[in-house]
Amino acid sequence: MWPIWKKKYPVILPSGKHGMSNAYVDREVLDILARLRKNGFEAYLVGGCIRDILLGKKVKDFDIVTDAHPRQIKRLFKRCFLIGKRFRLAHVYVSGDKFVEVATFRALVDPEEIKPDGRRYAENNVFGNIEEDAQRRDFTINALYYNSADSSIEDYTGGLEDIKKKRLRSIGDPVKRFRDDPVRIIRAGRFCAQLGFTLPRREMNAALKCAPFIAEANSNRLLEELYKILRCGASAKTFANLNSYGILPLWIPELTGKKFRESLQKRLEVVDGRRQRGQEITTAVLFTALFFDLFEDSAGDLGERAGHQDVFGAIRKHFNDMAVRMRLPRKEWDKIANIAARLWTFKKYSARKRMRGEARFVQNPYFEEALRFFEIYAETAGGLEAELKFWWQRESEIARPLPQVRGNAPTPHLAANGGAKRPKPSHPHAQPKKQDQNTNQIQAQDHPSGDNAEQPKKRRRRRPRRRKPPGQAQAPQSIQA
Repeated sequence: MWPIWKKKYPVILPSGKHGMSNAYVDREVLDILARLRKNGFEAYLVGGCIRDILLGKKVKDFDIVTDAHPRQIKRLFKRCFLIGKRFRLAHVYVSGDKFVEVATFRALVDPEEIKPDGRRYAENNVFGNIEEDAQRRDFTINALYYNSADSSIEDYTGGLEDIKKKRLRSIGDPVKRFRDDPVRIIRAGRFCAQLGFTLPRREMNAALKCAPFIAEANSNRLLEELYKILRCGASAKTFANLNSYGILPLWIPELTGKKFRESLQKRLEVVDGRRQRGQEITTAVLFTALFFDLFEDSAGDLGERAGHQDVFGAIRKHFNDMAVRMRLPRKEWDKIANIAARLWTFKKYSARKRMRGEARFVQNPYFEEALRFFEIYAETAGGLEAELKFWWQRESEIARPLPQVRGNAPTPHLAANGGAKRPKPSHPHAQPKKQDQNTNQIQAQDHPSGDNAEQPKKRRRRRPRRRKPPGQAQAPQSIQA
């Protein structure tokens, strides 16, 4: 029988007792961990990278946690930049555009607690140890620590058991944790959909109780979570979870109507299938797929009887308030409206019915992304194979690269005229200038015939005229009768 004073955690699994090893970790990440340990600091991999490897999924990025303070981390690495205000993080660059995030252990303190000197603690800005850092994380499956020195995993919250049982359990009281940060409810819906986990009854009741607090969440964080949902490959299931948690009606009420539920579900399933196959989809196309039912309902028959410019104006007018509320960047919002407005043009025209200004439409910078969305729409709706094939052909025609110009080869705009560029008259009625004698002599020099070929005469350089001082100007001579 275990003694009552014996701690249940941490649970330490040595190498060989789990599916994690250094072979799954990038060499640059292992080098950062080794340098931190070499200089006397603790260093672990933490979070989703361990969870995904244990579940046999592809790792997106690696996060490192250490007891070294941000300034100490910066002194160890040449290309290291500190970010953040409330809690400083270090980004250690391993290539031109790739970095590894290195964070310091966070302390388990209450932001409302009073310090000995009478001041309050600021949230997230106090450093602690690994036990406190584990208690500050959101879910148990994200609180696993991997030591690359001996390939062991340290579990302080029961995350290993929860991974085996495929359940998403909150660390601590879920009501308090969801009340402090309601964005965790959105993350719970995404993790359950993406990993195939279930939310226990205690966490489900806490999510339903704390859902109204989502109105107090930061809009930029909510937008970032929406990006992650659309890219995770399980967006259809995630939105279904959020609707059951009571979050979606308070976050994006436009998507909760029964009128669009079936079509939205099918379209998101197509998007998820493409993402699971590794296909890259731009953010503008993802948002167009998410909101297109609203755009289509608002446009009505305008898309059938008018051009895409009019549809674009209608979308911008009716849904600008929604874009502002969600903090969508203006440039991104314009791109979304432009992509959605072009769908009716794709549907109306094909090889049987050509459109006026087709070349200008195809060469528009929004054409490629609009065609990618049309592919998603056609796969959902069906019956648009002929139109899709036609626009694919038009895309392939404009995608052919121009011939490269090397040496004295004619440029593309001259090749059609045999490599000769016709001089443009300065006036519509002006006649081309005749070649003068010097031009003929130069041509004769380029193609001489015999020894008596005429050589061009050299032009004498004219001397500049000398001005006389103003006082020495001569008076004009009188005219004789």
